[in-house]
Amino acid sequence: MRERFVHWFAGVSTLQALAAVLMCLLVAGAFGLGMVVARARQPALTRPQEMNAPDAYAPRRGTYGAIDQIEGNIIRLRDSRSGRVWTVRAGNDTVIEFGPRRRIPLKALRPGQRVFVVGASEANGFDAKFIGVVVGQGQYYIAPAPFEVCEDCVD
Repeated sequence: MRERFVHWFAGVSTLQALAAVLMCLLVAGAFGLGMVVARARQPALTRPQEMNAPDAYAPRRGTYGAIDQIEGNIIRLRDSRSGRVWTVRAGNDTVIEFGPRRRIPLKALRPGQRVFVVGASEANGFDAKFIGVVVGQGQYYIAPAPFEVCEDCVD
């Protein structure tokens, strides 16, 4: 094996070997520089140690959590990881789906259901464009509803 390597290496000039080493260093340096730039451009509050801060920013496009309370068209949503409470305003143009492509009215939502909300964010809430009910998983972090819910609305 050693003899094959020596025989192959004998055919390579010093200039070719130096060019190969420099090319490898150039590729590694470009990768390292890209990682440094990507880390510097990452928003400060998306780093894991800062996401649980109570004064963390409102996500720009939406959030995920469990419904705590529903009053009219205002839904109080609790983030399961940080415990932060969001206010979600549903309008007439808000699309609410239970599972894949099964639309339901706002009055069918119940406390304890886990939902994800997509819409325009404000300081402490969202104007919802879409509310999706997460189906098929248990509600581990919130007590079940104290009243009986309809058969079609429970996930």
